[in-house]
Amino acid sequence: MARPIDPCTEVLARITPVLPAVLHAYRVPVPVAKEIVDDACRTLLAKRRMMLEDPESWLLRTIIENCRRWRKEIQFEDPSE
Repeated sequence: MARPIDPCTEVLARITPVLPAVLHAYRVPVPVAKEIVDDACRTLLAKRRMMLEDPESWLLRTIIENCRRWRKEIQFEDPSE
């Protein structure tokens, strides 16, 4: 019997082809990137009950916004960057 795939896993699989480009564009290091993606997936799971119309777009926008926020925090801490 096949194990059902978690809907978040399916959504993440569909946006995975563009994730490296997004994370690279913001120069997010791998450990931080994992944290950003994990946080976004946890939030998606929490919002799943709201039946998001387009979960892939929502997840990608959330990851991009978190990358932007991280980038601003880094620049604030080190203005030379």
